[in-house]
Amino acid sequence: MEGEKLAPKAKAVYHAVIALFAEGADLNSLTVAEIAEKAGIGKGTVYEYFKNKEEMIAGALFYQMKESCENLYEELGREKNMYDKMDKILSNMEKEMTEISFFIRALYVMLDNSSISGRLRELWCAKGKKEVPVVDLMRRVIDDEIGTEEGVGEEDRDYLVMTVLSRLACFAIYQFGTGERLSVDKKTMRERICRDACRDVENAKSFCR
Repeated sequence: MEGEKLAPKAKAVYHAVIALFAEGADLNSLTVAEIAEKAGIGKGTVYEYFKNKEEMIAGALFYQMKESCENLYEELGREKNMYDKMDKILSNMEKEMTEISFFIRALYVMLDNSSISGRLRELWCAKGKKEVPVVDLMRRVIDDEIGTEEGVGEEDRDYLVMTVLSRLACFAIYQFGTGERLSVDKKTMRERICRDACRDVENAKSFCR
């Protein structure tokens, strides 16, 4: 299903899974009947598009991540420079706590030992690095900034992507309570992360010249 054009009923299943997950449902105990009811289609119809519950849930989580990243990348296209793009990403993270919670919970699902996490990891590993939503988003942002800069090879770009992503992870951790025990306020933290991400990109360009 993941590699095909998404049929309307398959999309309805994905949206149902996401809605149930956002409402706090435990994905491991979620049933196909509950998903089908939320999607407004028959249980038997669901199996015309998916082999099992694990496939539909893993596919839904991946679909949601991809859609969110695509929408965010379009918004970033209206920003003038790397600093403004990073600030946009961080501002969204600050405003959309529900979305952050969703991704943190999705990450937890991916890392546990359930059959759903196994299917999600299989799906993740089957994708090329340019198909993994969050990584692809940051790669596109960095490629837009660096362009065809001579000397910045594939390995350098990959490292830079992970470096900048680690700064975003830092802000996510800060958002979830850590910041309350620190003397750095959100505005200052956001400004410093934006500044450091820009410096990472400039250092990469300078180092490879």
